[in-house]
Amino acid sequence: PFLKWQDSRICDYSIGGIFMWRDYFKTYFTIYRNTLIFKVKYLGGVMAFPVPIGENPAAAMDQIEDYCRRNGLPLIYCTVPAGALPALKRRYPALSAEPNRDWFDYLYRTEDLLSFRGRKFDGQRNHIHRFQRLCPGYSFREITDGNLDAVRSFYAQFAEEHQKASPVAREESAKTMELLERYGQYGLFGGFLWTGDRIAGVSIGEIVGDTLFVHVEKADTRYTGVYQVLVQEFLKHFATERTVYVNREEDVGDAGLRKSKFSYHPAALLEKSTVRAFPGGAPVPDEEKGGQA
Repeated sequence: PFLKWQDSRICDYSIGGIFMWRDYFKTYFTIYRNTLIFKVKYLGGVMAFPVPIGENPAAAMDQIEDYCRRNGLPLIYCTVPAGALPALKRRYPALSAEPNRDWFDYLYRTEDLLSFRGRKFDGQRNHIHRFQRLCPGYSFREITDGNLDAVRSFYAQFAEEHQKASPVAREESAKTMELLERYGQYGLFGGFLWTGDRIAGVSIGEIVGDTLFVHVEKADTRYTGVYQVLVQEFLKHFATERTVYVNREEDVGDAGLRKSKFSYHPAALLEKSTVRAFPGGAPVPDEEKGGQA
């Protein structure tokens, strides 16, 4: 219920986003005056706090400030969406905000990805036509209890064939399998492409407000055009009239992912910043503090 209080459209404030990265960022939470407070170990291992969401964010920030003061910690807010910066600047006039480009979310217009209309999407349409010629009898099917084992088997094989060394990639892979093991517990939805004799791709997501979040998207690239078809079919099946945007999440600095995400022509990149806040004013620089000569 707390997620309805935010309108940033970034994935960090969605059920799937929180679940997928809870261990990687060592996430803890508490509820204070009907407001959700997260504590995480963010990039570089620093203790930080996403912006509180709920009825009393100011009171929650009072608690965060008190916690940091009592524990001798710097006051750092993380994954701060651009829309939350003005309020933070009013509270902390001397704050320092650093955008984290590798963790910006890619936001698309739903209509663009449903239709792939226009010259800029010629490549996507061509790939879809190739897939349709290769698999003329394909279908898109919703994940159910009856086919969940087959989806798990597909992903296990995919993970085995696409191992990456980076900690982020390993965590994402492990959490995708865990999500499939606990499928149905988090209110997410998913589907897969069926070629006629096997699964060719899987997507899992959720809708928050006017935005559909794609948390998992994995496909067998031996089928030319499989990702383009999966993108389109997933939205055909699950987007509603109120789904204006699609959030396809971050590229985490992966050059291949970045190129792929830009190829779908995002409507916007959703900025996230790390904010160092200074209650009561900016810290005094070392050279101005004086001391023993």
